[in-house]
Amino acid sequence: MADRILTTHAGSLPRPDDLADMVWAQMDGEDVDEAALEAKMDEAVVDLVAKQREVGLDVISDGEMSKPGFSTYVNTRFSGFGGGTSEFQSDDVAPFPELAMKLFANPQTAHLGFSFCVGPVELSDKEAVNRDIARFKSALGDADPSTAFMGTISPGQIAFNYPDQHYGSHEKYLAACAEALAHEYRAIIDAGFNLQIDSPDMAMAAHARSVGSSVGDWHHHLPLAVEALNGALEDIPAERVRFHVCWGNTGTPHHLDVPLADIIDHVLNVNAGTIYVEGANPRHAHEWRVFRDVPLPDDKSVILGVIDVKHPRLVADRLVQVGKLVGKDRLMAGTDCGFGTFIRWSLVDPGVMWLKLGSMVEGAQIASEEL
Repeated sequence: MADRILTTHAGSLPRPDDLADMVWAQMDGEDVDEAALEAKMDEAVVDLVAKQREVGLDVISDGEMSKPGFSTYVNTRFSGFGGGTSEFQSDDVAPFPELAMKLFANPQTAHLGFSFCVGPVELSDKEAVNRDIARFKSALGDADPSTAFMGTISPGQIAFNYPDQHYGSHEKYLAACAEALAHEYRAIIDAGFNLQIDSPDMAMAAHARSVGSSVGDWHHHLPLAVEALNGALEDIPAERVRFHVCWGNTGTPHHLDVPLADIIDHVLNVNAGTIYVEGANPRHAHEWRVFRDVPLPDDKSVILGVIDVKHPRLVADRLVQVGKLVGKDRLMAGTDCGFGTFIRWSLVDPGVMWLKLGSMVEGAQIASEEL
């Protein structure tokens, strides 16, 4: 057990421009040399592993270099999706059409690729996750894979992004997504990595949706989504699983975000040894108090998002607040969300990103000493 607060992040990191160009070209239907693309991914992961180590991060990822987005990778790995592009609605930005145009009318959103579920959801490329695993292991060299993690999504997130036009039942749709995802969950665990499951739907379903989604009322969706996810996690050790929940890393007002206190019971019901929540977003920076009011189960730990600014003292203060409630040995420092959620979808310059991560490492060191 570490005698200090370890540092990590939410998984996705910005892709190099040459790699992003190739992935976008592939998405646009252009011919792309597959061997050259794989080589670019290999090179990008090696570089990212080195940079994460250099900045001092403890638990690192492959940056999701092979994925066009943290959730849109299902388009290339799973069958059953198509039928055009679905429209996404967010209630907090709806009254501000000019802001919506600035945020979403750009080349990045044109390459997001949310569509519809139009057929059975099945794994069509079983080797994709194994290629990711082999690439990451090669970049890590002799390092213990338990000091690293790989990201995936939840069944609920697929249902949230891709409206169902096939199953006619939200429960059946979630169950099919869970069955398809279980393969990559198990593959990542069997490879020795920690498994991170990204599930923004847990927080965002209260105020956002893809038009035509079967998600409906979030009070109905959340318990069903947790049940489906736990089914996919059957026989996987909870201590190897990190469950990441966020309210979206866009520049929307966020004034309609559901409070963490209203969803924390559902989050804690997931068979994950670590819950990962935002603590830096100004709309949620006060919600460390949830851990004062809701005791953290003995078998769970917390990764707290602490990065939106760069000063280590503020990072330390945020960690100390929660560390006093849950204990230093059950706390890690992280980022609220990924820095490369989708290709070229980032509000932070990559160079500034590394400064922020360095401040997080320094702030965690300060908090460790104070706790």
